[in-house]
Amino acid sequence: MFDNSNKYLQFIGGFLALGFTLLQGIDWVFRKFEIDSFYFNLILIILFIFLLASIISFLVKANKEKLSGRGPRKRSIFKLILNISLTVILIFVFLFFFRKINSTQKLLDEELPKIIELYDKGKIFDVYILTQSLHKLNPNNEIINNYFKKSRRYVKVKTNVDSVKVSIKIIGDSLFRQIGFTPIDSFAVPRVRNSYLLKLEHNGVNYIEKATFNHKYNLPVKKFKFPQNHKAFLGKNFNRMWLQGVQFDDIKIEPFTISKFEVSNKEYQEFLDDGGYLNPKFWDFPITIDKRSYDFKSSMKLFTGKYGKSGPANWSYGKFPNGLENHPVTGISWFEAKAYAKYRNLDIPNVFQWLYASGTGFSGIYDSRVIDNSNFNSNQMREVTDARGSANGVNNIAGNVKEWLHNPFGNKRDEYSILGGSYQEPSYYVKNYASLPPMDRSIGNGIRLVKNLTKNRKDRNKTLVIPDFYRDITIEPDVSDEVFELFKSQFEYKKKELNVSTQIANNFKEGYTLETFSMKTTYESRESLFGYIIYSNSYDDRYNPVIIVPSARAILNKTVDELPETILSQFKYLIDEGYAIFHPIYYNTYSRERAIDTWLPNESEEYKEMIIKWGQDYKRSLDYLQTRKDFKFENLSYYGYSLGSRYANIFLAIDKRVKSAFLVVGGLRMQKSKKEIDEHYYLRRVQTPIFHIVGKLDATLGYEDVYLPWKKLVGTDLKDLRTLELDGFGHGIPKDTIVKYHKSWIEKYSVE
Repeated sequence: MFDNSNKYLQFIGGFLALGFTLLQGIDWVFRKFEIDSFYFNLILIILFIFLLASIISFLVKANKEKLSGRGPRKRSIFKLILNISLTVILIFVFLFFFRKINSTQKLLDEELPKIIELYDKGKIFDVYILTQSLHKLNPNNEIINNYFKKSRRYVKVKTNVDSVKVSIKIIGDSLFRQIGFTPIDSFAVPRVRNSYLLKLEHNGVNYIEKATFNHKYNLPVKKFKFPQNHKAFLGKNFNRMWLQGVQFDDIKIEPFTISKFEVSNKEYQEFLDDGGYLNPKFWDFPITIDKRSYDFKSSMKLFTGKYGKSGPANWSYGKFPNGLENHPVTGISWFEAKAYAKYRNLDIPNVFQWLYASGTGFSGIYDSRVIDNSNFNSNQMREVTDARGSANGVNNIAGNVKEWLHNPFGNKRDEYSILGGSYQEPSYYVKNYASLPPMDRSIGNGIRLVKNLTKNRKDRNKTLVIPDFYRDITIEPDVSDEVFELFKSQFEYKKKELNVSTQIANNFKEGYTLETFSMKTTYESRESLFGYIIYSNSYDDRYNPVIIVPSARAILNKTVDELPETILSQFKYLIDEGYAIFHPIYYNTYSRERAIDTWLPNESEEYKEMIIKWGQDYKRSLDYLQTRKDFKFENLSYYGYSLGSRYANIFLAIDKRVKSAFLVVGGLRMQKSKKEIDEHYYLRRVQTPIFHIVGKLDATLGYEDVYLPWKKLVGTDLKDLRTLELDGFGHGIPKDTIVKYHKSWIEKYSVE
């Protein structure tokens, strides 16, 4: 068949080299300019027909030579195999390019629209996964590159010791994947909260860390004996941490381990049997608390169970209840908790270690799955090894027994912190700060131990006093209407011509318009008040406007680079229904001038100035919006999430032009500010119809302490006030819940 092998070999070899080079070049052109694959397939067919015709021609010619006796007398098996092999390879080259170009066309026809749709729905993690492989296959595709970048952020890992092995596990992966050794300058992670875990390995110890923006850690330099059943946490510096109503700044936590389990009755029995209640070296006596002195001998008489024997309050004759050896010890005081820790050569946690281990000190958000599986609203405790309420690998840190901590509370320092809530309490107690007198031995008081991995005799985290932030605003007197008018006048300004400049953005999302507006501020400033308006091009009629007052992220973020796309993604469900989203960039947010970096009320002049300037920016933005003939200003609605919901307490009182408001996870903060901007005076005078959604597990604001006072004091008529109080949710409310109610609430107070 291939007897005329030299010529055939030359032809096939040449065709293979030339054809492969030609197809590679054509493929590059088609990918670069995204030409329809139909034309590439046409070229492939023409080349393939030419190849077949050439092979047939060779076969016919070889057969004639054979019949005429001019063909080769001996057949070379090697050349025959080589010819056949090259022919097969050439066919596979055609198949390769056929599949390659058609997979590219499939990408353009199917995958890209899917990526865009997922991104618009806010499913950033799914976009991250899809673009991971597509970017490798199509590195020059601009659309893929765009969504590849938008679904990722880049983080660094730095440690106080070099050459720490670092691995990552993305959600959905079963194994950790090594990314290198510290210091690591940059690696990509999903732009989604809690989307990955890091594992750092040093001196035989594995440290597991959750996703965060700051991967800068302190590790113990020397090897240490790892306590049994403990979880290790790296040392870390935090710009701020939160505890219900208090913000703590510049917190430095040294590396430590924390016990995975609460101390059990069986373990505590060893302390008692070993003479722990008789040995003064384990106890902090003598000690003076709030001018009261405690000594060892007299205090020991108080630390008894039933029938006057030493031990926890619910023990009998120095023995724990039958069958409860693996249940947590309870009915103990702060002194007993500290004595037991000293007996074990360990310690009880400080507030910041506990917040770090529970994961609530950064966002105030508990995973609802942890709450659902934790031991609350119960009539009995669980065994300490029961992992149903595990968070960060630490069992029962929410519920079961609440855990004594080092830190004193209030100016008198006569109570000590005890966090986590107990089995007897409702689940939202998990986010409540609690303190008790050090002699309190209530059932529900328990212990968890830590081992500090660095020696710090002057650890301020242990002695830092938790300030008394409790405040029952509902019993505080109101001011007169005359006084309130003076308060309200702080937000007034001279009415001047607006002189607004607007610009329509080029290359914004197809089918939508992005406008940028800019004007002078009402107060002395070197910068302008500006903002964004986004609406759909599918409507010729006038748009219903929704003004946005943002969450605290606006204070944390320093740029507006991605804000327009975020607005479109977040409110697409309204924009596609004919609404226009109006988002001013308020003073002290995003790229604007900064005077203060907190959103918690305080009595500083800086906080007062921020509130007044925000309020004036809000009112001036409404002045401009009211001039727009393409908007139905009579249907103006307000939207606020978290901080934006809180500021509605003031903004809806100083300006009555909003027809309805939709608030998510708002309330009335307990912290005091200067009286003239204290929110409750304004809230009492709000009359706007309000729909308010909250989660009962909100650890950022608080259901009992922040939301319920708001509900009691808001001035809105009950017929125009609707609240949705969700069990099992905290500060994060599912988007589908918001979508379900938002549009219908606006429509209820809109006119045709």
